[in-house]
Amino acid sequence: MPVFDLRKDLKDIKESIGKPFDGVTSGIKALDDFILGFGKGEMSTIAGRPGMGKSSMARDILLNIGQPTVNEGACLLCTLEMSCNEVTELLAANLGKVDYQSIKRGCAGDKVLTKFHTALEQLSQYSIIINDDSFVVPDSIREILKVIEKEEPIACLIVDYLQLMSLRKQVTNRQEEVSEISRELKAIAREFNIPVIAFSQLNRNVESRVDPRPRMTDLRESGAMENDSTKIILIHRPSYFDRQLDPNAEDTGEAELIVCKNRSGACGNVECAFISSWMSFRNKPEEYENDF
Repeated sequence: MPVFDLRKDLKDIKESIGKPFDGVTSGIKALDDFILGFGKGEMSTIAGRPGMGKSSMARDILLNIGQPTVNEGACLLCTLEMSCNEVTELLAANLGKVDYQSIKRGCAGDKVLTKFHTALEQLSQYSIIINDDSFVVPDSIREILKVIEKEEPIACLIVDYLQLMSLRKQVTNRQEEVSEISRELKAIAREFNIPVIAFSQLNRNVESRVDPRPRMTDLRESGAMENDSTKIILIHRPSYFDRQLDPNAEDTGEAELIVCKNRSGACGNVECAFISSWMSFRNKPEEYENDF
């Protein structure tokens, strides 16, 4: 049992004071400035309704942590919804800043295809490992991490998304199962001393309200998730709901990241941009206005 003796073990704390934040960042500067990043040994939850961009943000974080210049170690993505090939193609579209739908439809021009293939080549230098087992369970994630750990440091674990996971054992109900999965992911964060970022679904209550801005109480089958997470971030894109009411409404690209739990800091809203053509969250400078 881990025990911390204040008479003997304060040295590590003293040495860590004043040092840079020990963790990973999202690559979205406005968010990173607000929350610092995702700390080692901590589980954070990022949640949203379908279509808000949960998987897009997972890929953004993956590319930021896994880039060759960062050299933090391997970043493992457990994707329960997409195949490795699909995730890789979407990563390349993001990295190359190209319209993925034009590529899938077969109508992309030579310039776009060249940028896409160049990005695919660049990805071979990224420290990214993808597991697309749709039946992955916490224990199998542990085994994967142990294998990786023998070869290189582990920078981060990303799970997309938590409600698609299950347990091998029998449980009373789904809420109990999701709560136990959440506790297991937190335990993995502490066991391997890595940031664990779990993406999560929000319930339908969001869409039935006059103001569809999400709240922490909208976490679907949340159970222990609110307690287990050091940080909870909710994704909100006003244009998405505007276009649900009027398909001809303009996609402004406005996005809001609602930090509703931040154990070591403030809570609040972070404004950013969502570029739908290459499905990526970015800061909101003028240089991206033509990409929406």
